Amino acid sequence: MAGLQKILLVEDNSQLQGIYKLFLEQNKFTVALASDGDEALEMAKKFKPDLVFLDIMIPKKDGLEVLKLLRHNPDYNCTKAKIVLLTNLGDASTVSPEVHEDMDGYVIKAEIMLTDLLDIIKSLE
Repeated sequence: MAGLQKILLVEDNSQLQGIYKLFLEQNKFTVALASDGDEALEMAKKFKPDLVFLDIMIPKKDGLEVLKLLRHNPDYNCTKAKIVLLTNLGDASTVSPEVHEDMDGYVIKAEIMLTDLLDIIKSLE
């Protein structure tokens, strides 16, 4: 998993944030955290992630707005990063075609195990 070592995790639930961060770090990834849309954009500029796990329902700027900015504005260093949306809002068919073009994956948080994160990362390399 050499290609996607730096992960930005954007999640406003502090418990999930902690669980995901610990698991990913135990699996040798470097993880930066953000709890809202503004913080995610600022962290992306500094951290230059290879992969972003991005919750859709976050404060300030929602995840879909953040996705568009990360993908299309080179100032955020994510035009080539992999971006996977995290949500509990049904399935990817509810997301507009424009969003599908910008995202690299879609995960329903309630339906995955922690080990599934490793499979997702591997599938994106």
